[in-house]
Amino acid sequence: MIQSGEVLILLLLALIVLGPSRLPELGRKLGRWAVELRAAAREITQGLEAEVSEIKRMGDELKAPVEEIKDELREPLKELEEEVREADPRRFEWTGPKPVSGPTPEDAMRDLEEIESRLAGRERAAGGEAAADGESEENPEGSGDEA
Repeated sequence: MIQSGEVLILLLLALIVLGPSRLPELGRKLGRWAVELRAAAREITQGLEAEVSEIKRMGDELKAPVEEIKDELREPLKELEEEVREADPRRFEWTGPKPVSGPTPEDAMRDLEEIESRLAGRERAAGGEAAADGESEENPEGSGDEA
């Protein structure tokens, strides 16, 4: 901001450069420009305030339907949450017989070995049938060693 001493120096400099005849005319022009600038700034400010208030109003208009939708969904959501809570299996207590003991790791390993041996037997049987089918196709009359 320009201080009063600086303004005084500028006025004296303008008086020396422009002279006493042109200085009042320049002062009037500067005054008109200042008035025009203030009016333009006021107009811009009012325009921006009007736009901001319009945007706020539109935002408020959009919030109302959103709030209505939220309110409409709250009740079904509460009902769904209640149904989920009711269906939670952790809230039921087991009423059947209590097991005395469960399978041991050895039992589990025996079962696994049994399953693997059954699968291996099936694979061998399937492989043997395929090999037997292959021999009969190559030599339908039997082996050539008999003759």
